[in-house]
Amino acid sequence: MFCGDRTVSVTTDDWSLYVEENALIAEFGADIETKEEVFAAVNERFEELATDPAIDTHVSVLKMESALNGEVFEKAQEAAEAGTEYGITNWIIVSDDIKKMALKSKIGEIPGVDIETVDSLDEALRVAA
Repeated sequence: MFCGDRTVSVTTDDWSLYVEENALIAEFGADIETKEEVFAAVNERFEELATDPAIDTHVSVLKMESALNGEVFEKAQEAAEAGTEYGITNWIIVSDDIKKMALKSKIGEIPGVDIETVDSLDEALRVAA
């Protein structure tokens, strides 16, 4: 969502999307519900923010406590494919557990998408710069 020359974050109780420099950042909270209407809202905001031509990196911050399931992997792959249409070819996955490796393996199946995994958002922003 754009407000003049500034990108405004979109936040709910369990997820937020915002732009910082060249990165579109998606933070998924500990209690996010992995259901279709949540995925639809996240994807809608992603596509709105992804239109900024300065963005070439997506950062997924996984704070969720539940295990990743097949639907989460499917939606992540869809987002990676959609991102390439906007020139977003770098994905950085932030998590302090095995989730980042599991998600990396699924997004890595998308041609033209380069993936890195890190332990913190600060580290992700340094890699994105």
